[in-house]
Amino acid sequence: MSFTKYMHLERYGNEEVDGIDVGVVHIFPKLDGTNASIWYEGMGEIGCGSRNRTLSLDKDNAGFMNWAVGQDNVQSYMVAHPDHILYGEWLVPHSLTTYRDDAWRKFYVFDVMKEGQYLHYNEYKDDIDEYGIDYIPCMT
Repeated sequence: MSFTKYMHLERYGNEEVDGIDVGVVHIFPKLDGTNASIWYEGMGEIGCGSRNRTLSLDKDNAGFMNWAVGQDNVQSYMVAHPDHILYGEWLVPHSLTTYRDDAWRKFYVFDVMKEGQYLHYNEYKDDIDEYGIDYIPCMT
């Protein structure tokens, strides 16, 4: 698999998202860190990205890739789900700096893609829980 940029999100109330609140709506809190992604490269290796680029250990994004390659649970998840891309927020000081001290320098999954399609929260939550990966829980 390779780097796949996360979709552009529109602010609620913009014309482009008219009608998005028709039907069942799920609400997730927004964290203020830096956008990050993880995918399976093959042969036990993961790839990592920021919002716009592939990361390397030398050209990292606030230490995200260096953190990710040391996480056995993330590595195991990606080997077991090689067709998934985890999208999340790498919580490092950004605009907000008032999060609890124990929240920093963690990856919080907010979306999972499989074969070009975003999975429903209920489709990935149990797997993420099983591997002890942090995620942003649904509020509704």
